[in-house]
Amino acid sequence: MPLTNSLGYEFVVVNSILLFFQIGFYTSRKLKSDPHAKFFSFIKSNYLELIAYLLIPIVIGTLSSLLNSHCPVKDGFAFCAAIFLPSFLLGIVLAFYSSSITLKYNRFVFSFIAVLLLLTSLLEFYLLPQIYFYNPIFGFFPGTIYDEDIAVNLKLILFQLFNFSLFGFGFFLTLKMKNKYKAVRTFVLMLLLVSFYVFLKPLLGFSTNKSKLETELSNKIITEHFEVFLGDSVKKPEYEFIALQHEYYYERVIEQLQLNETPIITSYFFDDKNQKRELFGAGSADVAKPWMNMIFLNYSNYKSSLKHEIVHSAAAKFGVTPFKAADNINSALIEGLAMFIENDFAGFPVIYGAKLAFNNNYKVNMNDVFNTGKFFTSYSSLSYIYSGAFLEFLSNRFGVEKVKELYTNLDFEEVIGEKFDTLSLQFELYLTDSAFNGKQNEAQLYFGGQTIFKKFCPRMASNDIKKAQAEFSKQNYNFAAEQYLAVYKYASSAGALSGYIASLKKEKKYELAVSVLEKEIKHFSKSHSLYNLELQLADCYLLSGDTTKANFYYDLILTQNPHQNFVNWLNVLRLIWNYNGVEFVKEFLTEDETERRNTLFNLYEKTKNILLLPYLLDTEEENLPQIIGAINKLKKELSISDYASRKAAVDISQFLLMKKDYASAKFFAVKAVENFTDDFKKHRLVENLRMVNWFVNFANETKLRVEHIK
Repeated sequence: MPLTNSLGYEFVVVNSILLFFQIGFYTSRKLKSDPHAKFFSFIKSNYLELIAYLLIPIVIGTLSSLLNSHCPVKDGFAFCAAIFLPSFLLGIVLAFYSSSITLKYNRFVFSFIAVLLLLTSLLEFYLLPQIYFYNPIFGFFPGTIYDEDIAVNLKLILFQLFNFSLFGFGFFLTLKMKNKYKAVRTFVLMLLLVSFYVFLKPLLGFSTNKSKLETELSNKIITEHFEVFLGDSVKKPEYEFIALQHEYYYERVIEQLQLNETPIITSYFFDDKNQKRELFGAGSADVAKPWMNMIFLNYSNYKSSLKHEIVHSAAAKFGVTPFKAADNINSALIEGLAMFIENDFAGFPVIYGAKLAFNNNYKVNMNDVFNTGKFFTSYSSLSYIYSGAFLEFLSNRFGVEKVKELYTNLDFEEVIGEKFDTLSLQFELYLTDSAFNGKQNEAQLYFGGQTIFKKFCPRMASNDIKKAQAEFSKQNYNFAAEQYLAVYKYASSAGALSGYIASLKKEKKYELAVSVLEKEIKHFSKSHSLYNLELQLADCYLLSGDTTKANFYYDLILTQNPHQNFVNWLNVLRLIWNYNGVEFVKEFLTEDETERRNTLFNLYEKTKNILLLPYLLDTEEENLPQIIGAINKLKKELSISDYASRKAAVDISQFLLMKKDYASAKFFAVKAVENFTDDFKKHRLVENLRMVNWFVNFANETKLRVEHIK
């Protein structure tokens, strides 16, 4: 299994489950031959075998880590102490429970209790608004594999202490029971303990019910089709915009899927990924629970995923299985449908992403994509994009109703009338497009990442990087640099290298930063991180006084053109350079956010260059009149000359939409799309104008109500 070849979280969880059953069956068998054995006498007389059961997996995991992955094992030992050892002890205790009920069938009773405990997590997943689990058999599951920074924390330790207290108390009671009716009493006690365990978990913070979630996210917006719960970090002026976005995307999804009304959808907005991980699980991934008509989002990035999650929820209308999802819980159908209807790949249509990948050698086997067990083994964006483009391809040929029918019955011959392999070949021909052959750098930026299964020591690296980031935030740059470098030495991650360079820059060690990057950057020649590292290298050359080398790397990035954002940023630096000189650029690169904003606004006042405004829109409330005044003046003299300025006009349009200046938002939206013919790039501009028009026409008549629960 992926990630289980070294002593880390996955290794410990899998082996904890195995060890729990092994030690439970071993203890049950031993108690049959010695039914009067006491707990501590049993441990004493069988300690060699028990130690072997406990240590052999740990030794194997440690050797595998040291010989194969070269990952440090300190986190693995922590997981062993917090998960492996408690599972081992619980297996012994439950075997004693089972033997108290019946010696003859003690292994059957043990298995029954174990399955009951495991089922509590499945029931929590199905019935409660959470996807994380605390379970006495395997400790903890975070919700998805994408959250890399899993570590032993106080909450996990408290959970294990809770288990020891609860089951230990029950075990003590069984020892005090008289023999008469002891089996019945023990069985009843065991059921009571499990029930008590399930009841206490939400009260102690080890599971999340609806009441707890809505107490934490206590600001509520009610619209015709949604109940939206928001955390305290969402600013009140944004409430209406968020509610209207929900209604706009809902209308689009219902129209595209040709559906009637759906049940009310409950939408939860978490303040940040830490709160989301604590209350729901999956801190980094936005998730829907279609069978509960719920979606769960991070406030910081909801705009990029809201429509996607609404599709998941709306698809419950024709979904199957108890989860109201695709047939066989097929990931390609579930995520592909959302990608197809959302139709947004970084501002481009989803077919653009598929063609970009396919024609630049980021290909996947479509049989693997439609195999749920292999869907997540490819870099995640590839599986999502190919499945979305494939369903769009089918919809264009056979209609959206056939796609919906396929969602409920994964039999291509029965539903479509053609074999899957035949359709896959036709799809590949559809993707072949020579116009995409020269976009290797753009493709590398989007698809040159690694799945978590292919990273070195991802869990430990992520946790150690978090610690380094904390030190960086405290301005302990020397200590942060040491921590980042330590991570880079064992994990070779771009994030650690980038953090190390940022720390060196703060310490003004520019020559050392240049030396390190020149030596290490070759290891990322095929990575999506290459371009950020090149930009850091160019900045460090400039700060060290080597303008020739700095210009070489700045020009290299412009030639590579991996993304419009890189081009825009470099044009901003060149603008500062041309107007104020190279020394001013050096100062700009070392300024904090407030100083940078002032520099850019002063430059805008001189140049009236629209490219500068998007960097000023995320501003403090006291600066809003200044920005809005600049935008109003720009309307009188606006000149749109290229895609960069059109994209800037879209950003301004979205900003004005949030500020409820719908007329001005439409002005910039129309200017952005006017006389533009590139169909793929035009997609972002057209979709923005579509949203703005909806706000202009329907925002004032859309009913919503705000409540504060606290």
